[in-house]
Amino acid sequence: MVDIKVSALELTGADDRGENYNWECERTGKFMICTRKAGSTSGQHYHEGKSANKNPEVLFLLNGKANIHYCGLNEREIRTLLVTAPARIEVPVLVWHELEAVTDCSFMEMNSLEDVQKDSVRIWRKDFEERIKTI
Repeated sequence: MVDIKVSALELTGADDRGENYNWECERTGKFMICTRKAGSTSGQHYHEGKSANKNPEVLFLLNGKANIHYCGLNEREIRTLLVTAPARIEVPVLVWHELEAVTDCSFMEMNSLEDVQKDSVRIWRKDFEERIKTI
């Protein structure tokens, strides 16, 4: 007889936008599942490639819709892609990006919270907009 095992996911953080959960896969390590409420934003940063799991950053939008705002560090225009789930999103290093939840949504980041802490350079959107005016 085969048993079904049900385990709770590890809650790693929660705020007014939603919740983050880690899940483990023995083949690949820790990843994060995130929920976001419509109108909230995440990101506003770029990655330098210090973590293999952020070079490139890969996430899967599991449900809902999100705008991905992005701009290369040497570019002068923030572009926007509307992404509808299900979709795989890949962000190269040295590209500033922000996810804006158009609807309530959830996504899976193919990295851990430790990868985020090791390889994220935060630049708030307002500050980034000022920075690209001077390029």
